[in-house]
Amino acid sequence: MTAKEQLLREIEEASENLIEEVLDFLLFAKARRNQLDTNSKTASQLTVDSSEQQLQQKSKPIWEMFEDFTNELPEEIIAQLPTDGAAQIDHYLYGKPKQEP
Repeated sequence: MTAKEQLLREIEEASENLIEEVLDFLLFAKARRNQLDTNSKTASQLTVDSSEQQLQQKSKPIWEMFEDFTNELPEEIIAQLPTDGAAQIDHYLYGKPKQEP
């Protein structure tokens, strides 16, 4: 049995709502395939190109990302941050008593 014959058989047994969903998907898939044929690129090439563009847009050194983040923090929040974070890491992470310097 071919895929087309199997699909037609399943359609005969499906509800109207399911048939509408399948039709919607089929029209979407055909439109996408036509678009791909027009652009002469495969779907995998489009995915790779898109991923590379996203990676290039997101590629920033971590210190620049941290700087962007801290520049957006309100002064009230910055004032509440601990100034002894590195020295008292066990206190802030695990709740241990603060160590004397």
